[in-house]
Amino acid sequence: MSASREKKQRQNDPDQGLTQKQRQERAEQQAAKRRGTLYAVLGVVIAVLVVILLVWNSGILQRGTTAASVGGRDYNVTDVAYYYYAAMNQESQNYLSSFNPQEDARTQYVDEAQTQSYYDKFLNEAMESMASVAALENAAAADGYTLTAEDRQAVEDNIASMKSAARQYGYDYSGFLKANYGRYMTPSAYKTCLERNALVNGYSMSIRAAQEVTDSELEAYYKENAASLDSYDYRTIYVDGTAPSATDADGNAVEPTEEERTAALQAAKAQADRFAALVEEAADKEAEFIKLAPDYVTESRKANYEEDPDYSLAEGINGGTLSSNAMYYGLTYATWLMEDGRKAGDVTVVESSSGYYVVLFLDRYLEEGNTANIRHILVKAELTQEDDASTEDVDESRIPSQEALDAAKTEIDSLLAQWEGGAKTAESFGALALEHSDDSGSASNGGLMENVYPGATFPAFNDWCMDPARQPGDTTVVENPQEGQQGWHLIYFDSWQPPLWKVTADTALRNDKMTDWMDGLVEGLETTRGDGAQYVG
Repeated sequence: MSASREKKQRQNDPDQGLTQKQRQERAEQQAAKRRGTLYAVLGVVIAVLVVILLVWNSGILQRGTTAASVGGRDYNVTDVAYYYYAAMNQESQNYLSSFNPQEDARTQYVDEAQTQSYYDKFLNEAMESMASVAALENAAAADGYTLTAEDRQAVEDNIASMKSAARQYGYDYSGFLKANYGRYMTPSAYKTCLERNALVNGYSMSIRAAQEVTDSELEAYYKENAASLDSYDYRTIYVDGTAPSATDADGNAVEPTEEERTAALQAAKAQADRFAALVEEAADKEAEFIKLAPDYVTESRKANYEEDPDYSLAEGINGGTLSSNAMYYGLTYATWLMEDGRKAGDVTVVESSSGYYVVLFLDRYLEEGNTANIRHILVKAELTQEDDASTEDVDESRIPSQEALDAAKTEIDSLLAQWEGGAKTAESFGALALEHSDDSGSASNGGLMENVYPGATFPAFNDWCMDPARQPGDTTVVENPQEGQQGWHLIYFDSWQPPLWKVTADTALRNDKMTDWMDGLVEGLETTRGDGAQYVG
């Protein structure tokens, strides 16, 4: 190396002129500086990872992930979860289902062969719902349909109801939503789901209302479905074939044997056949039926038939209720009643699970009487009496005292005065019903009962509502003598409506038209699952 290069190198050497000890100290300082820089970089990386982990655990990343794409619209995890859990809840209410909502849907199967899990079933149903939702959202946007004031109020009412339920079950609102719709649901996401649901429902209802149903279509529908739209008058009794229970020496109940059950049913069949034969032989079958009925029913029902000749009479079961709900109401003889060629005086015996019905056919006809929309408030008399053991045939605990009846009458009169002193409108009546009515079936809807048909209610209620002179705005007070409902009704007449058969036919035809319309909207829409589908459920 030349002298000049050596001199230049010494000039560029930062340790030039330092002792060995100083050089070592300088090296340690530089190493420490490099370690400090490395630790700082690692600290930043760890902090970023912690933030990512916190964000991931919060669900922000997952809930925003696309779970379904339909018709040009993307739906995130909470959007699909709203319909996934709706499908799950519906399945949970099916008492025939094997699904257990307390266990993982992914490990439960719809069939014994385990070809489909309940998770897949619910997700498939949610995707089908998303297809309909997307189609309706697109159609509503094209028609310029937006949420109405009523739609927005319905959303707020739903939120208020959920908050109330959360308090009732000891949850905060956010936690209650997660318990019902999965870990990624939030109050804001839930409101979005409600608004979307209100939009598509409101839009579809507006389309349904605009559908035209002509008189010729109604007539054609009747001709095809006359059996389920006609009304039927008949008399019936039930001959009980339940084998009596016994008690052993210690007073314990002893269930009847299979042989005893069979014998009891056979005895009931013989009784029913005997009753039917006697009615069949009579010149006046209906009169004979009424006369003999008390002798063929159980002791607990005997007085009903003895005191009320029409206790065995069923009239005007029409508008589809006979056929569609026959089994639900125990009308196992509905098919027999609706058979073509059935004529007045026909008698039959029909087996049920624990006895036999004897049925006398009286008449079949088309009920053309109008139905009515009414509002009502029920104030029940309080049951405060104890059962008197000395009166075996009467349970006083189910009978209100006169004082309780008088108190209920005073309250119903007060409500009438309150309504008359106010706006005297259907809306003001509905507000009173919402607050005061003891009828759980109608109170939440402002006491509204729609398409009430002749014979649908107890006599005093029916006679007032079905009076041809009734006008919108009429009000009255009637007593309800029915067991379990004893008290008083305040009734508001809203409007006359078409006969029940026309209402039933109109509903069916509109449903068919809406189905065709929806099929047209959904047809051709491509539905794909996104990565977010894995976070649903």
